[in-house]
Amino acid sequence: MKAAVLTDRRTIVHQDTAAPEHGPGELLVRVDATGICGSDLAAYRGTHPYKTAPAVLGHEFSGTVVAVGDEVTGFAAGDRVCSAAFSHCDACAECLNGAPHLCTRKLNLSHLDWTGSFAELVVLRPNMAHRLPPGLHPVAGALVEPLSIGLHAVRLVGAGAGRGILVLGSGTIGLSCLVAARQLGHAAVACVDIGPEKGGLARGLGADAYVDAREGDPVPEALKALGGPADVVVIAAGYPGVTDQALRAVRPGGDIVIVSYFEDRHPVDLNTIVGREVTVHGSALSTPRDFTEVIEGLAAGTPDVLPMVTHHFALADAEAALDLMDRADVPTGKIMLHVTTSQDDLTNGWSQ
Repeated sequence: MKAAVLTDRRTIVHQDTAAPEHGPGELLVRVDATGICGSDLAAYRGTHPYKTAPAVLGHEFSGTVVAVGDEVTGFAAGDRVCSAAFSHCDACAECLNGAPHLCTRKLNLSHLDWTGSFAELVVLRPNMAHRLPPGLHPVAGALVEPLSIGLHAVRLVGAGAGRGILVLGSGTIGLSCLVAARQLGHAAVACVDIGPEKGGLARGLGADAYVDAREGDPVPEALKALGGPADVVVIAAGYPGVTDQALRAVRPGGDIVIVSYFEDRHPVDLNTIVGREVTVHGSALSTPRDFTEVIEGLAAGTPDVLPMVTHHFALADAEAALDLMDRADVPTGKIMLHVTTSQDDLTNGWSQ
């Protein structure tokens, strides 16, 4: 099969590789489209904590089952699927308590020789695979995984009715949190990032307000748009000072959800957290329930998430795609690699 292989720091080679073989308890899936995640960029830069060259990156994808192991039930060849980025063990305390995303023994795509989705074929375990409706566009299917992370993060703070939420960072995860906030009934949603292009994406997905941080401290304008301090602040970017902004923006007794990872240790004003009784939630990955609800929403046609994708590349051009994402001077939304689909499918319509 063809695969885009990370062979060294900032080096991706499109080459022939051995097709993976699925075991009796596994699925073999042909990849249709796959998004590039921030963790893929970190691996490309050589800063990811455990995904290192040589590796086939990628975990945000949709595809079609081409073979099913003898021990697999619930899936058949021809099923369209998406996937979590990991397979949980189903045996540890976290798995048995209904929190498989916190599994201490989970195995990850693109790690320990497990080929990721920057390839024509990928092997999955049934507990990580999720069926997609037949008519769903493959690009929308590839967005399910990041959308599920946004839903999981926003769901941590409970019901949204009547509450205002500020999202710091309008990348794919920040926008996914925006989509989730709308779905969960938050009264007002404001987003912050850099540049008008990010604002166009945020407003297109339902943000009531967008504040461009290049124009100065974004907190006062964001709170003006919300009508006062935010009930919830989501940290979806790891830039310096983001936690200070969150603490200045959240109301006393409010909630902060951290869904971003940070490259270095990040200073936090613990006295403010204590003095204002702010609850801070860490949000890691997502659960099967999150996947199910995202897929149900997309099947119903709400919202239209395809505008989240701003750039499209063929698999053979994966290095150019990552190089674009690596540039600070070019604003991007989600970057999508088309493996067995093409960008033309977006304009000409798509059918299975």
